[in-house]
Amino acid sequence: MGLPSKANDIVMNDNLRMQLTRGAIAVGIFVAGLVVGWAIRNDGSNPARISVYKDWQLSCPADEDKKGSCVLATTIVDQGQRLGQVSIGTEASDLSKHAMVVNLPLTVLIPPGFGIQIGSDTKSIPYSTCLPSGCVGTFTMDDKVLDELDSASSVGTTVTAPDGRSVTLPISVQGYKEAAKAMRSAEARRRSWWWRLWS
Repeated sequence: MGLPSKANDIVMNDNLRMQLTRGAIAVGIFVAGLVVGWAIRNDGSNPARISVYKDWQLSCPADEDKKGSCVLATTIVDQGQRLGQVSIGTEASDLSKHAMVVNLPLTVLIPPGFGIQIGSDTKSIPYSTCLPSGCVGTFTMDDKVLDELDSASSVGTTVTAPDGRSVTLPISVQGYKEAAKAMRSAEARRRSWWWRLWS
């Protein structure tokens, strides 16, 4: 789904797309490794659950993993190229709060940070670190942001290319609302004292 056009948005040429794609390859390998590692940690009697809602994936840990929490994730894709990853889950320090983690290619320009566009609203976010898998930024999502995401018809992330140009990459909203509802239901069940008593 397209995003509103801006004067400083650009159409990526083949060279820029190749730079972003090379950085994104490591992102995909890293995320795939996390999912596989998570799945094989348990003995198979009560495995982690992974559900797909169109472009979004919901991953929940095994029931006996009381400290774990569910995570929503989608891949940032532009014209068939995988360029990054967006994940949404609860914060480890406070399970009542949600956070979005965005993993982008190493080829982005770091000082400007990046932007998250939800409808007509744009939030500026600094990169918190860069790893071999890519550059990462995170921000806490309050109820207002969660509500905006539920009803948004377009979401995107704006990054700065090495030459200083601004590039807006689309984040799919296809399946997000259903996936988010399923995550809220799963997390409510996992935090229920009755379920904890009998699980």
